[in-house]
Amino acid sequence: MAEAAGLVAGVVALAGLFNNTVECFEFVQLGRSFGKSFQTSQLKLDNARLRLSRWGKSLGLDDDVRDTVSLQGHFGSVANVKHAAALLGQIEELFAEAEGVSNKYRSRKEPQGVSLVVYDPQTDLDPAMAKLHEKLRQLAIERQNRAGLRQKAKWALYQEKQFRRLIEDITELVNDLDGLFPATQQSQRDLCDIEVSAIGEGESISALREIAASQDKLLEQAITKAAESVGQSHHIVFSGSGNTGVQVGHNSGTMSGFSFGKGS
Repeated sequence: MAEAAGLVAGVVALAGLFNNTVECFEFVQLGRSFGKSFQTSQLKLDNARLRLSRWGKSLGLDDDVRDTVSLQGHFGSVANVKHAAALLGQIEELFAEAEGVSNKYRSRKEPQGVSLVVYDPQTDLDPAMAKLHEKLRQLAIERQNRAGLRQKAKWALYQEKQFRRLIEDITELVNDLDGLFPATQQSQRDLCDIEVSAIGEGESISALREIAASQDKLLEQAITKAAESVGQSHHIVFSGSGNTGVQVGHNSGTMSGFSFGKGS
């Protein structure tokens, strides 16, 4: 009984921590020093957030977990939940450390200096990329428990080297989170399919696939699968003699030039 109560309490705390960690991404801006790599870097940040939100969604952490049935079958043990909380805590610490470095950088620069100017994704991304950015952002936000959102000022990353390290560390920690709950893999694949469907086709999906190849394998696979299914041809098989029989098959495009006659 005590174990079950401890598990419920642990999962409730984990859900709150998950919400806060996903929200950390909302406050990060990228400095003008990123130059031509700004668009790719912004999408890497968006994808990292999406992937973390997918992990939480696959475990039901976006819902009222106090009403979850069979928590033990879903999360395993209290130790598993504590381990997951520690990993999420490490991601939050990464953001806190990066913000600290950013503040030190700002203190050494002129307040109105060009080096402190930041990008605005809504106006500085190419239209297609801006649309993708907003779609990824909304997908992640929808997976948060909106009741516990914090009010926090935005802060900027000015050094690309620091940004790359942040993304690499977050990717590694989410890999560890996935490893704790391998049973969620199919659920995450299904969520990836939903994501790809929501994003739709377009030039930006290719850019996202390149980014996913290095930090989100499940999404990369879903994008590849969707691309391969577009325009896929299907064979029609007739069973029976002469012109009569049963047609078995499916066509996803148009059919023309066919004539069907009566069998003799």
